[in-house]
Amino acid sequence: MLKLIEYFSQDKRCVGYVWKQDQGQKVIVVIDDCFRLVKYDQPPNAHGYGLKVIFDKLSRYDDTLAIGFFDLPQSTEPEDIQLIINTIKSWVIELDTQHYKLYLLVDYFHGQDMQESKAHGLEVVDYWYEHQPLQAEKIAHLSIGGGDLRNPHNLECFRKTSIHEHKEDHKLLPQELLHWLDIEEHPLSQLWRYSDRWFLNDERTTLVKHDFAEVRKFLFKAENDDDESSDYQAKEYKRKIGQALQLNIPNVWWEIEESANNIHESLKCLAGAFFCGQTNINAKRNISVGAAYLIALMAHQKVYGNIDVFTQDADAWSHCSQTSSPVFALQDQETARKSAIALYDLFFCLFTPRKQNDYQEHSSGNSLVRNVCFYKAGKVLRIQLNWNAQKPSSDRSESLAQSIKGILNQPTIDTYQFAQNTRNAFCNLLRQIAISESGFMGPGTIYMEADTLVIASTK
Repeated sequence: MLKLIEYFSQDKRCVGYVWKQDQGQKVIVVIDDCFRLVKYDQPPNAHGYGLKVIFDKLSRYDDTLAIGFFDLPQSTEPEDIQLIINTIKSWVIELDTQHYKLYLLVDYFHGQDMQESKAHGLEVVDYWYEHQPLQAEKIAHLSIGGGDLRNPHNLECFRKTSIHEHKEDHKLLPQELLHWLDIEEHPLSQLWRYSDRWFLNDERTTLVKHDFAEVRKFLFKAENDDDESSDYQAKEYKRKIGQALQLNIPNVWWEIEESANNIHESLKCLAGAFFCGQTNINAKRNISVGAAYLIALMAHQKVYGNIDVFTQDADAWSHCSQTSSPVFALQDQETARKSAIALYDLFFCLFTPRKQNDYQEHSSGNSLVRNVCFYKAGKVLRIQLNWNAQKPSSDRSESLAQSIKGILNQPTIDTYQFAQNTRNAFCNLLRQIAISESGFMGPGTIYMEADTLVIASTK
């Protein structure tokens, strides 16, 4: 469990709780007279809402270097304001880095009396803008109400109650707060946050359970079953999975029992309690053919805003009992996540238009994906594209095949933290697919031949 430690001012008073890690760039400072309530999951009053949620969520990000919660000055006297700000400045200096980005969240009112005379947060912000004690990337207000407050610096104001509503593990912080913090999560990272408790067999996991027989009870209830709770459970099950994948999954895929079962089992190879990117249990799994299909759906959704070309076959999943067949070998958690992201990035780059006329097609909604089919009961996935790896693209004189050949003929092969193009994505995937806990390489293959990408399992 992550631990906040007390931080003291020059007059030996505890005026803050702080935390840091050995990586990242973002420093988040919250100035709030309820700072001590950051340790409470359920604060005794609403003025402490959202503080622990902010800490719990933001401390999970690799790019968060440090988080500090400090007291709001008890008065608007300059010496009280200076005491808190100098304490914050001392703490930031102790982080011993010049390469940080400071995000400052300042509570609006001191105490529970929401009168103008108690708007100490305004005075803190005024002081900060006037004296610039530290360079701040952004400044915003926190408040219970969040609206109709005097705002001379035109700052964003986030409601504590709204933040508190996102306290559950599977929920992210409010989208507007994430945007303000310049946090753009990878779609798969969002999926993994939503799906932490999927496929567990415990009382807290009521919908996305391990055994599909339990799910079947509400997805395919008997015709004479008038239990309305089953209808609600079915609706919530579909909603949760669609929301986590950020997809509008066709209802027809859920209407056939074999189809729903195959999707359910494929999800276990991508998220939740059995995916080796999220678990250490012995029965763990890694990316399968069906999981690769789901990742391709997510990438296509990101590029085009729809998955239409993937959903033309209503029976796509019905005859695919082997979609859980593995493509990647078992890997440790961090490696497995990197592998899934590398595959997503490859799909994203392959699906993204390049030529001018392709960009026009993209804007009109026409996909570069021509056809998608499962073969061999789901052990093989073939994605046919509207372009050919043997032919030059508009932005390069050589074909993708020639580019890959040139890369592999070099004495060293670079990998990339962020895949900017198909070549980067290929290099990252090449590294990831070779890693195995039991040896090297995996039980599947991923290759492209002319206009067709193939993902297949040999196991």
